[in-house]
Amino acid sequence: MPKAPEVQIQLVEKYRQYAVLSIEELWLRCFELGGMNTQLQIDAFLHGIIRPTPHEHNLMAVALNQYFMEFDPSRFAPYIEDGFANNN
Repeated sequence: MPKAPEVQIQLVEKYRQYAVLSIEELWLRCFELGGMNTQLQIDAFLHGIIRPTPHEHNLMAVALNQYFMEFDPSRFAPYIEDGFANNN
């Protein structure tokens, strides 16, 4: 299964830090969306220890974008397109 490009994960981590969301808060938002990853896995994704699949990455981006829709609509965490992820 393809993995999310490292640069995309770095962007998610920058957006998480900008939003001032803790790993626990991001994990909870992902869980509420149906994510099955643990808080430890989310932390490992964001710190480059393991690479998420495009679906796992997009779930984190959705969670962040929902936050931004509530508090800062000028921000948008990018998603991974299927074709882009398969080229890596």
